[in-house]
Amino acid sequence: MSHIEKESASSALKRHFASRVSNQIRVLINLWRHNCEHGLKVDHLPKLIEECEKLVRHSLKFNIHHQHDHALVILDLLSDALKDTSISTHQQQALQHAIDKLGQSSLRKTDLNDINRIPQNRPVMLCVTPELAEKLTEQLNHFGINNQVAKDNEHFYRLQEEFEASAYITDIHFVREHNGLELMSHFVKLKQSNVPMIFITQEESASIQQRLEAHRAGGLRFFVRPAVGQLIRSVEKYYAPKPEEPFKVLVVDDSKSQAFFCEKSLTKAGMITHVTLDPMQVLMALEEFQPDIIVMDMYMPGCTGTELAGVIRQQAQYIGVPILFLSGEEDIDIQLDAMSQGGDDFLTKPINANHLAMTVENRARRARVLNNLIAKDSLTGLYNHTYILDKLKQACRQAKEKQQPLSFAMVDIDFFKKINDNYGHPVGDKVILALSLFLTQRLRSTDSIGRYGGEEFAVILPNTDAQQALTVMNNIRQVFSQLEHSADEGEFRVSFSCGICSFNGSNGDFIIEHADQALYEAKKQGRNNVQVYIE
Repeated sequence: MSHIEKESASSALKRHFASRVSNQIRVLINLWRHNCEHGLKVDHLPKLIEECEKLVRHSLKFNIHHQHDHALVILDLLSDALKDTSISTHQQQALQHAIDKLGQSSLRKTDLNDINRIPQNRPVMLCVTPELAEKLTEQLNHFGINNQVAKDNEHFYRLQEEFEASAYITDIHFVREHNGLELMSHFVKLKQSNVPMIFITQEESASIQQRLEAHRAGGLRFFVRPAVGQLIRSVEKYYAPKPEEPFKVLVVDDSKSQAFFCEKSLTKAGMITHVTLDPMQVLMALEEFQPDIIVMDMYMPGCTGTELAGVIRQQAQYIGVPILFLSGEEDIDIQLDAMSQGGDDFLTKPINANHLAMTVENRARRARVLNNLIAKDSLTGLYNHTYILDKLKQACRQAKEKQQPLSFAMVDIDFFKKINDNYGHPVGDKVILALSLFLTQRLRSTDSIGRYGGEEFAVILPNTDAQQALTVMNNIRQVFSQLEHSADEGEFRVSFSCGICSFNGSNGDFIIEHADQALYEAKKQGRNNVQVYIE
């Protein structure tokens, strides 16, 4: 073999080894993306660790050092996350950053588009009329959401080969009557796709048959003549998915063995548990732990489960928290009576651990959806006036207990009445929705945002002092003021003013009033600025 032939063979061998490593990187990234799409859980980590360990071995064996270094970082992060009962937002963000760096530095140029779409940048696919597609594209672009527009069925399938969608918005009469339903029904069967489907119709109403067909085609939502803002809200959470907060379960049982069984079963399923062996301490536990659901024994010293459920239901803030009785009681009449007195379900001991976890999770998920509907403003999806005030009280109490800073901001859209007068209330609603999405996108998941009323918003910023809050809100104000809004009369821009008050440990009763005073000062200073209340 000549020197040139040897060199060629050596290059081919290196390419082969590099290909093995690149393939393993794609396996790891695809698994990460799939898990993130469905809500990353601790249960997903062992398989991710297994694939990452393979990458470590391959890259070490083939002396591809930079992939090896990236893989070790990811493996350390995965191993650390596995030690906890749930994956925090910070942990997921750190993992996402490390995996992005692995992909960007390791894969072929043709793969980079795929890596950049993991998991938040996969486009929203639009199968709607050209007019609606134009409006949606314009608004989606404002919020950094990429989309692809299908012109017809053939074009739709070509797009599927090129892009992996984060969600689909489909008119049931796309291109022609009933074609949208038929197209998506066939696509779901063909691809076994579980990507969120949102169906719409521009008709005045939809028949139950159309709604059934949309459901059978995988439709999660169905809108009749929707506003553009509704559609943006419906897909935004899929485009940039945030890890679902684990369900918090309060276990009330005087039996240590039974309480330990519940705790172990639910923790293994990815839930956070808090055990109270003394039923007399339940109100304190509720206030401190703020559970999504309660699992309670029927017979305990000092009171029965039904009596304790009655006490819990006396507290308005806990009316929506499901109570599951777990007892050896087999009398159906007693079980039904218990549920009539505040319980939501009755589980009989002994119970399979998986059955317990599944029942608790299903009840907690349903309750979370219902409580969100009660707590959220219908236009913006933000907390409503009542709920944001409750959140502020909780935040002040926690800040005082933990001795951490806390800031509260009041935001008001400038000259909003003129917007309604000049462009109409539907355009005004679009501006309100735009600001709500802006705040949601640019604030942390630990921050709470509410629609205080009309064009006013309230923002709670935990572990944030006044100067930090000023910087954050000023940055949002500057970017928002550059956003172009559209109306039939043309494009226009909108600004907002903001007032901030920090919590000092004793001004909780006046924090809203003081933030409002700072907001008034911002208006006096000419609007489009942020002011901090100074005592």
